[in-house]
Order: sequence, then C-alpha cells, then structure tokens
Amino acid sequence: MKNVAFLLLLRYVTMGILYGCTLFSRVNCQSCSVITNSTCFDLDYCQTASDGIHGLECYKQYLENHLTCTWKPGTRASNAATYTLIMEQIDRSKCKRCKNILNTFHLIEGLFSKNSVTIWVVESDPNRNCSKAIFKGMPNQLVRCPPPSQISYTRGQGKLHISWKKGKNVFQYLVQFRESNMVTWKTVKSDNNHEVTVSGLNRSVSYAAQVQCNPNSTSKRCQKCMWSDVLFIPPELTEEPDIVEFITELLPSGKQRFHMSWKYNSNVSGYSVTVKEESGEFQETFNTTLPEISLTLSLSAYLVRVVAFNSGGQSPAYQRKIPEPQNIVLPGQINVAACSNESFSISWNKSLVKNYTCYSVVWGLVHGNKTSQSFHSLSEKISLRGTLEPYKIYRFILHLRHNKSPCNLKSLNNSESTYGRTDAYCVEGRPKSGPMNVTYSNVTKTSAVINWSKVPEEDVQGFLQGYIIHYRANDTSASSAITVNSSTNSYLLTKLKSKTIYKVSVSAFTTAGEGVRSDQIIFETKQYELSYIFVIVVCVIPGILMSLCAVPISSRAFKRAKIFFWPNIPNPGNSNAMQEIDRSSPLEFSDTTVAPLFETDTDDKDADSLHIIEESSVMLAEIEQLQNEPVQSNVDPSPTKPAPPPVSDYTTMEFFHQVMPHASIATAVAQVQPGRQNDIELSTMATLKGMTALDYLKQTLCNVYSNATTAGNDTIDTVM
Repeated sequence: MKNVAFLLLLRYVTMGILYGCTLFSRVNCQSCSVITNSTCFDLDYCQTASDGIHGLECYKQYLENHLTCTWKPGTRASNAATYTLIMEQIDRSKCKRCKNILNTFHLIEGLFSKNSVTIWVVESDPNRNCSKAIFKGMPNQLVRCPPPSQISYTRGQGKLHISWKKGKNVFQYLVQFRESNMVTWKTVKSDNNHEVTVSGLNRSVSYAAQVQCNPNSTSKRCQKCMWSDVLFIPPELTEEPDIVEFITELLPSGKQRFHMSWKYNSNVSGYSVTVKEESGEFQETFNTTLPEISLTLSLSAYLVRVVAFNSGGQSPAYQRKIPEPQNIVLPGQINVAACSNESFSISWNKSLVKNYTCYSVVWGLVHGNKTSQSFHSLSEKISLRGTLEPYKIYRFILHLRHNKSPCNLKSLNNSESTYGRTDAYCVEGRPKSGPMNVTYSNVTKTSAVINWSKVPEEDVQGFLQGYIIHYRANDTSASSAITVNSSTNSYLLTKLKSKTIYKVSVSAFTTAGEGVRSDQIIFETKQYELSYIFVIVVCVIPGILMSLCAVPISSRAFKRAKIFFWPNIPNPGNSNAMQEIDRSSPLEFSDTTVAPLFETDTDDKDADSLHIIEESSVMLAEIEQLQNEPVQSNVDPSPTKPAPPPVSDYTTMEFFHQVMPHASIATAVAQVQPGRQNDIELSTMATLKGMTALDYLKQTLCNVYSNATTAGNDTIDTVM
C-alpha cells in the first residue's frame, strides 16, 4: 500500500511540474514555481538598459483567457541568452516565476482579470550583465488584436502588394509605409481582410511597411491592435537580365547542347529559368544563384524564360526561342503517308524496337501549333489522327526516350534524342499564286535576264518541283516556254530579236500541276544604232585598208631587216666565176680603168685580205701590152668591150672577177709554148675552180661591207 501511495504522489507531483511549465513557458522551462510571499525576489541587481531587453508588451486576444507577453532582445544579446519571466498580482498575493525561456514570448494563465498585474522579464547573457523590462496593466483592459500572420509582399510597376492570413472577427486592416530614408509614415486601409495594394511608389527606392488590424472594424472587446514587425522591401528590379551568351551546339545522336549566361547590375537573391517545349508537353523551372545554365536537349523547338528575383519581387522576363535546327542530318529516317483526310501513318526502322520502347512524336503544321504524343510501342509504326487541312504542309519529328513506360518526361535535361524528321501533305494542290518580284535586267539586242522570288510557302500547296518561264514577242501570237528546277531564281533568255517587245510571265508547278502565272513584265530588246554602224565604218574599213597597204610595206621592211640581221648568202650559180667555167673559150679582158684587186700569185692570204687598188696608168698599160701579144689559143678574142656589170648583190664581186681571173690567165698563156694549148686550157679551168671557193668568201665580205656602208642604196658607185 505504501508503494502504491508513493507512486500516486510521485505521479501528481510530476504532473504538477509539467502543468506549471506549460502555463509559464512553451519551450524549455526547466524550473517553474509559485511563490506565496509578498516579494517574489530582489531584482535590484539587474537594471533596465537602452541596449538591453525592451519592447515588453502583454495583451489578451479576443475570446482568449491567457495573457500573451512578447519582448525584444537586447541589441548585443548572443545566441546563449536566456530569459526569466516573473508575474506578480499583489492584491492576490500571487507570484509566479519561470526560468530558462529561450523564445521572446510567453503565455500566462490563471490571472485575475480585475486585479492589476506586474510582469518582469530578465535577460541573462553569459557575455554581459543582465537587463530587465517591466510591464504593468489590468488584465481585463489588455484585450488587443494581434498583428496578422504569414505576411508576404511583391513589387512591380510602381506598385506594392501586401497580403496576410485572414484574422478572426477582423474586417479591415491598416498598412503604413514610408521610404527607408524617411521618418513620416503614410497609412492606407485595405479593401478586404487579407490584402492591400499601394500604388505610385518610386520604383528605384526601398520601402518599410507594417500591418495591423483597424480597431474600428473589430469587436468592441478588441480595444487595441498591434503593429506587425517592420517589413523592409528592396527596390524594384526594373530591367531584364542582360544576356551574354545564347548558344546551341549540335551533338551526335540527335541532341543539342544549350548554354545561356547573363548578368544583372542590381543585387538579386537568385534567378528563375523556365524551359518549355514548344509543343507544350513538358516544361521545367530551374532556380539558381548562378547567372548561367547548361542543358542537353533534343532537336525540338523550346521557349526559354529567365527572370531575376529578390525579396521584393522579380524583374521583367527575358524570353527567347530555341529554334528547331534546320538542314541537319539526323540518325534515322521516318516515313509518313496520308491514309485519309483525318490520319497519317508514320513508320521507322524496325531495329529500334530492340533498344527503345518509349517514343514521342511532335507533329503539326510547319507554320502553326504543334502537338506532342508520347507512347509505348513494341512495333515500328503508329497512326496519328486529327483534323487535317488539305494543301498545307505538316511536320513530323520522332524522339527516342530512355525511360520505360509510361514514357513521360521527368526532366528535360538529357532525357530524349531526336531520331528523324520529315514533312508531308495530306493532299497536294497547285500553287495558288505565282512567283513574286518578277523583273528583268541586262537587256541586250538578243538576250535578257529574268529574275523572280519564290512563291510564298503558304501558297505553294505542295512540294515545289520547278518553274516555267513563258515569253513571246509582241509581233506574234506564238509563245515559248522554258522549264527550270526549283532551286533556280533567274534565267538568261537568248536568241531574241533586236528592237522587239517581249512579254514574260513565270509560274511554279508541283506534282499536282502548274499554278497561277505571275503578272507579265514587258521589255524591249535593243537595236543597232546609226552611231554603232558609224563606228563600224570608221574603225573597221580603215583598218582593212591599212592592212592592205601595210602588206608591201611590211614585206619590204621584212626584207631589209632580214638583210641586216641575216645577210644573204651569195648564190654561186650567179657568180661570174661559174659563168666563166661554163664558157668554151676564155673571156676577153675587159677594157676597164679599174686595176686588178689581187696579185697574180694566188695563195692562202687572198682569202684573208681584200685589196682595193685605185686605177693606175701603169696597170692599164700592162694590160694593154698583154692584149697586144699574140697568143695561140682556142679562145676567140672579141673586139667588143664587156658591158658594165648590172646592179645587184653580186655587183662588187663580179667586178673584181672580171679583172683578176683574166690577168692570171693571160700571164699563164704568155708563158706556155705552142702545141700545149690543151694543157693551158686545163690549167685555166683548174685555176678558175680554185678561185670559186675564194669567190664565196669575198662575195660575203663585200655584201657585209656593202650593207654596213650603203644601207638603203640599191647601187654601189665607188669601192674604197
């Protein structure tokens, strides 16, 4: 029995201690006690201080029985500071104390509402002296409405929006605000019991604000409202992030690397980047404190949005599209066929099924909205249904996903790759408009260049196959047509008639046929003008005449040049030596006033020298004497004198030989005896033949000398 009684006593004591702690503190109350003597204890050792604990307020909320006390710690209080709360009602000789409070508020219950109460809160800090705060009041007169909870705010466009959690029995709130560097507050009333918007603020200035309930809009028992803590609201972020890099880099296997970096001049808390597939299937938001982001994406089109934010709100958003890459080679090929006006059939390589079972198809009008359809398939084809429009082009993109069924994306980064892409029409038609901007240029007498722009893509209504150029002369009804491929945007028309008006139009064609022709252009080819003909007459005909006249002149000049640079080699057949050999009898001595040029003795020195001897009476007398002597010979002397040699290249040499050989022969005949006439003739012929080689050299030397001294003259008058 004693043990049971002891256990019961211990139980009640423990419950009492726990109840006392609950009454006087909700956190870490290690010692709570009720003191019955008139003075709780002496607090004179602890004084109030300007930098110590302050702002002690105690109040009762509407319809609540406990008293709530709040305070603010000292400005130099450390994290190790603790608080002791002491409550005393002298009229009731009641004193309660709770030590080791760690928070800055406390709930007090069991008070008498009509008796005054004195409350002390002592701050104890191991690093400095203690400080205290005192509050006095009548509990039944301390009914107040507390400040609202869960207060938040945003700024933008010169406006400040503040919101909070709705309070009980409070129908309106007051908000006071001011610029951070000002002292005077401005107050506005809310239109409801949970938010207020203030307009006309300076966007580049920070503000302070507080919220409290309006005492006039609460229950009569709520006699006072408490202000919330001051909210410090930073300036607005008025500019978009300044983009530094926006790069996409193609990777193997149908992927691309996307990198974007930016900068912001104001102080911000962080950045929010949203990346969304253009098809709308999935989007992801990345919050980062770094001014950059890198992702690995498929080859679809994406929308990127980045904003900077701080506690006051966020900046205007920078938005940009990551376009779908064009003119690229993808890993595979997909085939699309129009099954009807309501469906397409799409197929791909069957070998993909071994490694991939999850796919996504993005499809829709090339210049319109696209939709995405993810699916799990064990086959290599799928049918896509929808309301299809004829004569409009659709694009189909097949993505491979590594995740298994149900194939939904969990993240955009490195989650899928693009396999293939193709375009298709459900029904093709003819182009409904002609090529644009048809012009002509470089018009000549027989040709002209025709230029044009492509047919607008929305008007082609099929896959463009090429263009047809229609043209005809104005003086005929027959027209001609030339077909060119779809990559050509200009063409040179040739074989046109001069001074003729031509009309030209261009059309495009698809597999469905030729489309509408463009508007006609008209131009006129050029003609041969009189001035042009005059130039031909003045320039060409005189040129021909000058050419005809230049032939003999140039021939003579060429001959003279040839003589100067390559002297003519004398023709032995034209020399007098050969003529002498051909004759049957010796030539008579010519009656001349020129003396022989060489001595009678012919030796090797004759070939090395040329002797020019002026006429002499002695030499003439010797020649006459030789002529008067009787000579027995078969040569029949002729009484006539030889004629002067003709003017030619051989004039000089022939003149020499008419003198020299005759003198030698005459001397030889005078010395032989009668009866040896045949031997003399043979000797004469041998002498003439021996002189022939010498005749060549002398003729050449004479020609060179003649060319050098008498250039431009046809005759030689005197040999010096």
